[in-house]
Amino acid sequence: MPHVRQNVVAILCSDFHLSLNPPIWRSAEPNWFAAMNRPLNEIKLLQEECDCPVINAGDIFDRWDSTPELINFAIDSLPNELFAIPGQHDLPLHNYDDMKKSAYWTLVQANKIGDISNACRYNYRGHRKCRADFHALAMYGFPFGYPITPLDEEEKNNKADKIHIAVVHEYRCVKGKSFKQAPDKAYLRMNEKNLIGYDVIVYGDNHKGFLTKINNGTTVFNCGTLMRRKTDEIDYKPQIGLLYSDGSVEPYYLNTTNDKHLESISDVEAFIENDMKSFIKELKKLGNSELNFKEAVHQYLKSNKVKKSIATLLLKGMER
Repeated sequence: MPHVRQNVVAILCSDFHLSLNPPIWRSAEPNWFAAMNRPLNEIKLLQEECDCPVINAGDIFDRWDSTPELINFAIDSLPNELFAIPGQHDLPLHNYDDMKKSAYWTLVQANKIGDISNACRYNYRGHRKCRADFHALAMYGFPFGYPITPLDEEEKNNKADKIHIAVVHEYRCVKGKSFKQAPDKAYLRMNEKNLIGYDVIVYGDNHKGFLTKINNGTTVFNCGTLMRRKTDEIDYKPQIGLLYSDGSVEPYYLNTTNDKHLESISDVEAFIENDMKSFIKELKKLGNSELNFKEAVHQYLKSNKVKKSIATLLLKGMER
């Protein structure tokens, strides 16, 4: 029997990788900020329908030192009641201790996100434990660099009416949802002691989403990337998770019909292999000429009738 949306208690997501400029494969987007806003707006509308918080498992930004323009966009476009942990892309040199230097922390200071990892303490075993409670949720944050630890039975028993959720930024995978040379330790097993006690575990970092169960019933949801950014993701369906009051999770696939990509990655490869040498040779002819570099590139693109997708890629590259 299908769930009804009224029973959704949280929306699960991760790996937004908000960036000032589009990744190479998305260079054909006429407006990259509008492209990023599409899935964010879809989450906001879903949140409004479900009347629930959003939980993000890391990498809100693609760079820790994102510009004020991008930070302002994030403040305007991210959903409200957003709880999060930082991923490695959110942290200066992947260092959690320097988090307060980051764009991520600016969102915390602006009260745009509730940082679960900032509620840290040490339990009696000496493990770092971070917990934030919101309505029926008990959220435990494990940011990048802090592996998940088991939930204390005493703590769980004290609040039996809560759904206990571990929010983790760590690369974990299952068969068919990994990169080719993923280490053996990254694969989830059916029984893992460090994951014991949680009702739901939400992972970020692995851009290929999956849903599975371990430890005789613990739900594991790896969110995956919010936006397709690379050529090998052309057939990937970005997803978020709907967490229901009974502790179950349902994938919700986002609308990508308006996504724009390069016309063909083979065009890029062909240009690099066959035309790049002549392109560089033409630029060398400039010598000490007063002709502006950007003007020279425009002239080359025009005179050689370079495909629009390649021209867009080169011109975008000059802006970075």
